[in-house]
Amino acid sequence: MLDARGDYRARLGILLTLTLVLSLSALTGTIGGNHVLTATLLMGVFGLLAGVWRHLSGDYGPNFALTSGLLYFLALTSPGDWAHAGTLFLATGLAGLVGIVIQLSGWFVRPQHPLRYAVAETWVAASDLITAMRRENDDGQPIVSDIGEKEGALRSTVDRTLQAITATAHQPGLAQHFDDTAQLAARVATRTTALYSALEAIESRPGFAAISPTVDSTLRSLVNALRSAAVTIITHRPGQFIALQVRLRRAADLLQVLDARLAALSPADAELAQVRHMLAQLTALLPQVRTNLQETVDHGEPQAGFALRLPELGGMSMRALGAWLNPSAQLDWTLVRYTLRVTVVLMFAVAIYKGFDIPRGHWIGFTSLVVLQPDYGATRQKLGQRLLGTFTGSILASLLLWLKLPVAGAIFGASVMAFCFAYFVRRRYWLAIFFVTIMIVLMGEASSSVHLDLPIARSLSNLAGGVLALVAALLFWPQWEQEQSPQILATALRTNRAYLEAVAAHFRRGERFIGSAVLTKRAAERANSQASASLQRLVSEPARVQRGEQRNLERIATLTTYNQRLTRAIGVLAQHLNPNAGSPIPSLEAPTEKIAQRLESLAQSLETGQRPAPIPPLDIPTPTGPTTDHVLIYRQLRKIITEIDALALAEETKPDSPE
Repeated sequence: MLDARGDYRARLGILLTLTLVLSLSALTGTIGGNHVLTATLLMGVFGLLAGVWRHLSGDYGPNFALTSGLLYFLALTSPGDWAHAGTLFLATGLAGLVGIVIQLSGWFVRPQHPLRYAVAETWVAASDLITAMRRENDDGQPIVSDIGEKEGALRSTVDRTLQAITATAHQPGLAQHFDDTAQLAARVATRTTALYSALEAIESRPGFAAISPTVDSTLRSLVNALRSAAVTIITHRPGQFIALQVRLRRAADLLQVLDARLAALSPADAELAQVRHMLAQLTALLPQVRTNLQETVDHGEPQAGFALRLPELGGMSMRALGAWLNPSAQLDWTLVRYTLRVTVVLMFAVAIYKGFDIPRGHWIGFTSLVVLQPDYGATRQKLGQRLLGTFTGSILASLLLWLKLPVAGAIFGASVMAFCFAYFVRRRYWLAIFFVTIMIVLMGEASSSVHLDLPIARSLSNLAGGVLALVAALLFWPQWEQEQSPQILATALRTNRAYLEAVAAHFRRGERFIGSAVLTKRAAERANSQASASLQRLVSEPARVQRGEQRNLERIATLTTYNQRLTRAIGVLAQHLNPNAGSPIPSLEAPTEKIAQRLESLAQSLETGQRPAPIPPLDIPTPTGPTTDHVLIYRQLRKIITEIDALALAEETKPDSPE
């Protein structure tokens, strides 16, 4: 079930590595299970390795830790000598190779370059972000906006894709094409976000309600076009490209219709002029999508039937094989604390299980490994989902045992449950646990007669393991988010400052939206994602920690939201760079410096905990005799100042001050 990405060589290397790790886990568990002390000490080694895996690879490390831990726990249930351990080692390795063959079968028949799916994911993530901008779905039901979450998901997807592309050195021309394609999806999303931010400013205008359905139809058309682009990238079939052209044409037509209706409202309104400028920026990008995707179709011949070989298997590249290893330059002390915490918990769980010979007690340790997360909020959430799925699954599994299914029926039912588990494990975790609980009972029924003790023992062991993980998250070296969130927010403010300074520097030199401006934009989006994740962890912390901090929680939530709005406002300003390329605007340097100082002051106040003294609002006069573009640029700069004033007001208000 490992979702390996990138070059086929890298995928094969990852799967072979995992197979070896699982085989060694089975071998170690079989030998170590003979003695309580040996099993406990070896479990400590696996706990340390769980942290090492997470450090080496954020994408694959957690999967390696969980699957190797599961095999170790299962092997503990059947201890034996070296001959028995060797048998399990070979059996596990054979099962891993069978899994690889199943993965290979998909690679042979799926008509895609090994990087095409990763690039297509960026277009899907961009379409998900635009979907979040819609106010209602196709059935007219309101949509709960989660733009911040989708922005973070898009940023993570683009970064992961670009990293995979960088590792493909054997075809630099094709790698450059895929790099351009992935970044084009990010540019479409950026310009649509800028349009959405500009539209927010005119929602209260008279007559906008009549235009709102046109806005929704335009966003929906863009979503369909981006998803069609993803399909075209994967299949690179001319027929799919023709469908993409139709959708791009419809999106361009709807953008033109929206522009005409906006122009009819009030042609002299500067806010409307800003929206129309963003519309023109987005419309100008659609022909680039068509050109780029035409190159994608030209880069590959459509495959019909079964391919006779795996594509792109040239000389082995250590760079490609090792691309999935992306350890941080510095140790993450949160991860170090998590590693020590999970090691202690797992050793304690194994000592209890083996020391008291608890029936099916291996689920205590495995549940602790699954539930225990680096922070308390995620641990509590995981525990609730796992217990809900386990108990509800156990109830239905008990009824199935009462029916006394034949062996063939049990095997078929277990297969269906396995499919459902794989489908829901990344969508609804509690539902996946519900299905896997039933699967385990049916697998046991197919091999030998089982009774109600199996679902009951699994439920109780899950409960014990979950409670153990929750207690560990509370007591063993906890790091509460309320202590970290101000620093994370301060970092986000500084990345916004760097983003604004880079944009202003490009205006001063008359440059396009490239280079440092793009890099600082990515940094700001990553910082916003980290701030949003920090807020979610803060909300999930226990009541005794949050007691007396409710107003501080509201303050952090407000600052996080305002900071995201600030990033989008700077993004709108950045969209004016390309139309003004070649025409330097040096007058932006002075006001930008004042704004940067204000942001640095806010960041320092967050770090020190001292409220800044109230500062009069900044005033940026428009130079005399400006062009129309300059008016829009300075107007957007004032909007940025407005967002910063709102940030300052939220930060200057003490948590215990009356509303």
